[in-house]
Amino acid sequence: MTRQPPGSRLPVSRTRRGVVRVALLFAVCVAGVRAAPADRAPYSLPALERLAQAGADVSVRVIELENGRTLAALNPAKALIPASVTKLYTTAAALRHWGAAHRFKTRVLRQGPVRGGVLHGDLVFVGGGDPGLVNAQLWALAQRVREAGIAAVDGRLLVDPRGFGPVPCVTRDRCHARIESEDAYNAPLSSAGVDYSNACLSVRPGDSPGTPARLAFEPFDLPMLAIRGSIKTLPPGRPAHIRVIRRSENGREVFVISGGIPQDGRTRRFYRSIAHPDRYAGEVFRAFLEQAGVTVRGGIGVVGQGDPSPRGVRVAEVKGTPLGELLRGMLVYSNNYMADTLALDWAAAEGAAVPITLPQAGRRLTAFARDVNADSPFAWAHGGGPVLESGSGLTVGNRLSANDVTALLAHEYHRYGDFPAFLAGLTVPEQTPVAMLKGGDSAWGTRVAAKTGSLNQPVSVFSLAGYLRLGGGRWGAFAVLVNGSRAHPHIGLFRAIDAVRADLQALLARDDAARR
Repeated sequence: MTRQPPGSRLPVSRTRRGVVRVALLFAVCVAGVRAAPADRAPYSLPALERLAQAGADVSVRVIELENGRTLAALNPAKALIPASVTKLYTTAAALRHWGAAHRFKTRVLRQGPVRGGVLHGDLVFVGGGDPGLVNAQLWALAQRVREAGIAAVDGRLLVDPRGFGPVPCVTRDRCHARIESEDAYNAPLSSAGVDYSNACLSVRPGDSPGTPARLAFEPFDLPMLAIRGSIKTLPPGRPAHIRVIRRSENGREVFVISGGIPQDGRTRRFYRSIAHPDRYAGEVFRAFLEQAGVTVRGGIGVVGQGDPSPRGVRVAEVKGTPLGELLRGMLVYSNNYMADTLALDWAAAEGAAVPITLPQAGRRLTAFARDVNADSPFAWAHGGGPVLESGSGLTVGNRLSANDVTALLAHEYHRYGDFPAFLAGLTVPEQTPVAMLKGGDSAWGTRVAAKTGSLNQPVSVFSLAGYLRLGGGRWGAFAVLVNGSRAHPHIGLFRAIDAVRADLQALLARDDAARR
């Protein structure tokens, strides 16, 4: 499908904002396509209206992008908890600042001379805030250390996470993960974090029923990782039932396990957030160094915020995955660690003083979101005020309205350099790995590209926002936020999804019919 040429660009210079906005609004009025108020929108939203009548808080707007004309709306100015739809703002801010080709760098320094292949001093792993730093980059970095002529380090391996400084937890999920976790999403943040600050335990069935399952940490067994408990091998055909809780005990990460796996079952992998991401990064990198033939004779240390800056000679550097590719993974899989790390990166790049906290990053994202609203030529985007306390949406203090989110979508649509990467991060229901979006008719499956969001505390949240292909190949944008209310705190997730799907499918069908 070919993108329609936009009717007018959004203003770029804020110094000329008022003049340009007046001119654009005048042109839209003259053309007779000024954004229609909710009661003049041509299409209704009966399923979402029933949800609101049943006690849900709902905010919806659907627009045609070339002119901002409202196609459907329901309480569009009502600010609600957006959950992971927040990540659209983090994505837009990152693309604005760096562009899709940007690659974060991770460096290794040496403190001391190298004689006969031995570094007489410490090796320093300097975190560069790469939100997608994984084993492939660590392997390459270790190989480059060896290629630089270092076969042994007679000092320590130091981890320098001071790109952000120590990042305090500000959500219940991450604060609890400092003690224990049964999830991957709530990992503590660090500019030196690796593998999304997750450790992986693999479980394979034993040789016969009744024997212990085979357990291993991937990619390496590390000194700080331990296992307590056991998992039994069950007779073939039995269902697997496995529980894995990671607990932090005296600086070690203990995986407390129980349950069983059938003899004919596949290998299962359990990812759990790590309470001490800097120490974990050091142990993983030391293991890769040893694999590359570099022996570290000293221990692992973490450079503290008040310590002198570790001066040294650069030994090796690795560039991460291009930002555009990182953003697709972050959005499709709704990776909270990546989003909040990226928000901290952006705050640092914008001049925030170290140590940087999520509320600091959130305030800058809030200012960015309000600038987007103020720069919009569409009158409905000017009211209200977005509030963002994090880049992921894991913080429940975030507040956005459907007006806010559709203003952002329109803004990105008109940023020609950024729009391809922004759109590529959204998921299409027919091809998505997000199970909740499966189903629906052909139009839902192929003509919607969206970002989901969901939470279950303090009220239930389901949000969906993205782009539509309307009749005749026109582009539309939509935002739907459904929250539980004080009277009805929990609205069933699939009940909300079904209502959104039904109304958007019907809107597309009616719009197609109107174009015939």
